Amino acid sequence: MKKRFKELFQVQGSIPVWKNIFLKISLVACLGIFNTSYAFEDVDPPFQKQVSGVVTDTEDIPLAGVSVVIVGTVTGTVTDFDGKYSITAEEGQTLEFSYIGMSSKSVVVGSSSIINVTMEEDLQSLDEVIITGYGTQKKGEVTAAISSVDASAIEKIATSSSIDAIKGQVAGVDIQADGGRPGENSTVRIRGRRSIGASNDPLYVIDGIPQISGTESVSDINPQDIQSMQILKDAAATAIYGSRGANGVILITTKRGRVGKTKVTYSSHIGTTSASRLVDMMDGEEFADLKRESRRTSWNGTIPTDDQVFLDPIELESIEQGRSTDWLDLVLDNGWQTNHQFGVSGGSEKTTFNASLGYFNEQGIISNMDFERFTGRINLDHRINDIFKVGVSFSISNSIQNWGSSATMGEALANNPLGVPYDEAGELLFLPTNDGIRTNPLNELVDGAYIDERKTTRIFAPVYLDININPELKWTTTFGPDIRYRRRGQFRGSLTNDNRGGPGDASIEHNDNFGYTLENLLTFNKAVTDNQNLKVTLLQSIQKSRQENSYTAVANIPYESQQFYNMGSASVKGDISSGLVEWTLSSFMGRVNYDIDGKYLFQGSLRADGSSRLAEENKWNYFPGFSAGWRISEEDFMIDSSTISELKLRASYGEVGNTSVDPYQTAGRLEGTAYAYGESTALGFGLNEIPNSDLGWEVSKTIDIGLDYGLFNGRISGALDYYSTKTTDILLNRSLPYTSGYQSILQNIGATASSGLEFNVNAYILDNPDGLSWDIGFNIAGLKEEITELALKDENGNSIDDVGNQWFIGQPINVFYDYEKIGIYQTSEEALANSAEGKVPGEIKLKDQDGDGVITPDDRIILGSDVPDFYGGITNNFSYKGFDFSFFFYFRQGQMIRSRFHDSNNSLFGRYNNLDVDYWTVDNPTNAYPRPNENQESAKNASTMSYFDGSYVKLRNVSLGYNFPKSITEKLKLSNLRLYVAGQNLFSITDYDTFDPESSETDQEDGGLSSSTVPSNKMFSLGLNVTF
Repeated sequence: MKKRFKELFQVQGSIPVWKNIFLKISLVACLGIFNTSYAFEDVDPPFQKQVSGVVTDTEDIPLAGVSVVIVGTVTGTVTDFDGKYSITAEEGQTLEFSYIGMSSKSVVVGSSSIINVTMEEDLQSLDEVIITGYGTQKKGEVTAAISSVDASAIEKIATSSSIDAIKGQVAGVDIQADGGRPGENSTVRIRGRRSIGASNDPLYVIDGIPQISGTESVSDINPQDIQSMQILKDAAATAIYGSRGANGVILITTKRGRVGKTKVTYSSHIGTTSASRLVDMMDGEEFADLKRESRRTSWNGTIPTDDQVFLDPIELESIEQGRSTDWLDLVLDNGWQTNHQFGVSGGSEKTTFNASLGYFNEQGIISNMDFERFTGRINLDHRINDIFKVGVSFSISNSIQNWGSSATMGEALANNPLGVPYDEAGELLFLPTNDGIRTNPLNELVDGAYIDERKTTRIFAPVYLDININPELKWTTTFGPDIRYRRRGQFRGSLTNDNRGGPGDASIEHNDNFGYTLENLLTFNKAVTDNQNLKVTLLQSIQKSRQENSYTAVANIPYESQQFYNMGSASVKGDISSGLVEWTLSSFMGRVNYDIDGKYLFQGSLRADGSSRLAEENKWNYFPGFSAGWRISEEDFMIDSSTISELKLRASYGEVGNTSVDPYQTAGRLEGTAYAYGESTALGFGLNEIPNSDLGWEVSKTIDIGLDYGLFNGRISGALDYYSTKTTDILLNRSLPYTSGYQSILQNIGATASSGLEFNVNAYILDNPDGLSWDIGFNIAGLKEEITELALKDENGNSIDDVGNQWFIGQPINVFYDYEKIGIYQTSEEALANSAEGKVPGEIKLKDQDGDGVITPDDRIILGSDVPDFYGGITNNFSYKGFDFSFFFYFRQGQMIRSRFHDSNNSLFGRYNNLDVDYWTVDNPTNAYPRPNENQESAKNASTMSYFDGSYVKLRNVSLGYNFPKSITEKLKLSNLRLYVAGQNLFSITDYDTFDPESSETDQEDGGLSSSTVPSNKMFSLGLNVTF
């Protein structure tokens, strides 16, 4: 008996720790039962036989530690390291196979002595273990606002960025594309913005290491390498990251090996891309009419009868031949994207591993824009003995991004459709017409004419040592070196719009960054009594960054083939600079988790951060966090409910910071200056800003109240959260009197407030593994943000609006402040137009907000903001007999956008092409758009035509796949084979009638779509997933 019992415990050694503990408890509890069954083992009942087999998961990986029990008896066993089992049973008896996280399976013993079983994950009953930062918790024990996204959701989206892959899948996490360039990053906001002038980007933590370089750190990761992502949203969860946690934290965990058979995987997709939405510009005939109408202003209200007066020979020839050039069609092309990922994972009880190689390549829809990335990763864990365990997460990446020219799209949109791109010999023309205001955009697409190449190489290799001092006490030391090299080379040749036939110029920028994180973590976990559990976590951390940079620019390059590689023979433009930036963050953190009966949950933490960025007297600050939870569903009055399977009330409070002070900012900055010294001029240095040793972190304080729920044994689950955040000590410039010699001083004087409501639900509508299955996920979030304090004060010391910066008390951080367009002045309103605004019929009519009969700057109002009323996503997944189908919609409602595109491409000037709009003429007295006017490059108050409702619903992703049956995969010597077709960004429903309202070439916080915005892409792809 002792030998058999020892074997059972040896078998479970391959199981993850949390399952290990569960199994040990189960085995101890069943000791007496097994003794009873073994007492009769030598006396076999009649007709009994030995039944054996192998238990695997859906990917044919053996499962160790699966419980195998004969239903109605106390006889049972567990599978060994290879998933094998053997048990004595009678024909007609039922074997029940069960494993934590898997759906139980029952099989009747027949004439065969071999019974192999495939077990499937049970999504409805899985008590998910999630990473919370410096530890893990079961989902039912979490008392803070934390959301999770697993690998299956990430892998569905074909993208170079893992952040793009979770867009719209997490309530309260707002992700917006910054444009359609290959490899371009997105803007991420967790529960909105808090800071006015500092960064609102979240902190990224990869395999336990807080990242130094922000959003760029995730662009180096292959999304296929990610196992899960946890988003810490409230301050109680992020307080453990102290001064870096104000904007939320995204924890990224990469895939690691697991005990069992070695698994080899290969995944690939190839797709074709094109612009998701285009704009309707004027064709040649429409542009000619615009040009004629624009001449009324200088021809006494009439149109010249002879086109030769204002059209050049090329334009006249185009009109005569009916020729019209669609410049946008010439510049844009179909792009493509391909991705290949090879991985191998597995391990023994001692050592597990996961290794991968990845290659991603995307050619943009503009020919000189592309992105190529190579990635390699190996995650290795080795248990030396029962006390020591070591591991490494080594990754290397190399990417090259050709950014392309921002002028290409602008020239394509603004170019004269009566112009021609080629001469009679088929050679590119530099000027499409005799009007030199616009150049041929195709010139910059000539190979080597314009280069903006951005190369990044990164090595990130955190290592750890675990020391299990005793079953209750564990020490972990982690060291995470991070080396990043970036080089940006630019070249502008004679064909570019900048140089217009002149000699080329170039620049090169180098940026070397070495940083490291060293952390020591002590974890104490003990059952204080039979119904009380205590977990204490202590952390000591130090993080250091050293960044060196240099920049050189030259002109008059003798040979264009030199590009930016040989600049010594060119002349220096004077733009030579170099720099060094260093900073260090030292931290201590303590956290306590305590629960009673698993239903009364408490957590408290305190982090102390000391930063080299701040002056000596302000280096340290402290960030507390507290949360509590009540699992109502575990109470006696509800535990037997057949409807409510989970109901937990949460409440939390926390304080976090924003590392918004730049290194050396407290000391002031020097700048070179010249001064008179006798009869000569001397050079020296002087302060260009006043030092301020009182600068500190911006601090956010958040209250969160949440409810986690589950219905019908987990078939329906989700969460509801309300939060309120107040941010103080925001860095703003305070104006100084002229007598000080300086314009302003940076101080912690601003404040904001935000609040919101988040809701998500996941439901398994149908769950039939052998038939139709259907699950649905839905999330929605609403947000309100406002400025509560600014630098400007009234005589009573109360904050007042800063109109110059367009910051307003009680309003969101980014608003649109302008006149309100109410129409176009008509011919009958000539007198009113002249008296109120000094305008004439055909010009924009503004609303007189204060009713004084005159339009002044005081008539400007807040038209709206870029903060949506609500946003979210809805996804549906179907499966039926090997087929799977899914689609995902993303939506934003109630935001306003400013189309700078309408500013620059709706001037009705007559020299640039224009949006095909309904403009005012004497014969067409519309109220939509003003009259054309050759005498003004932009209509008076043209900005009022640039504000639009930016609401939209977008089909983010749709896919159809087929998983080949085992009868085929076994013949091919494969464990799994899946083929699929997918589409991304296939269509949007929106009132905005030009490009995709999501894309913002400039800072997303601008809420502006510029004429140089590269359109977002839609893609159709074909993919393959293979497991050997």
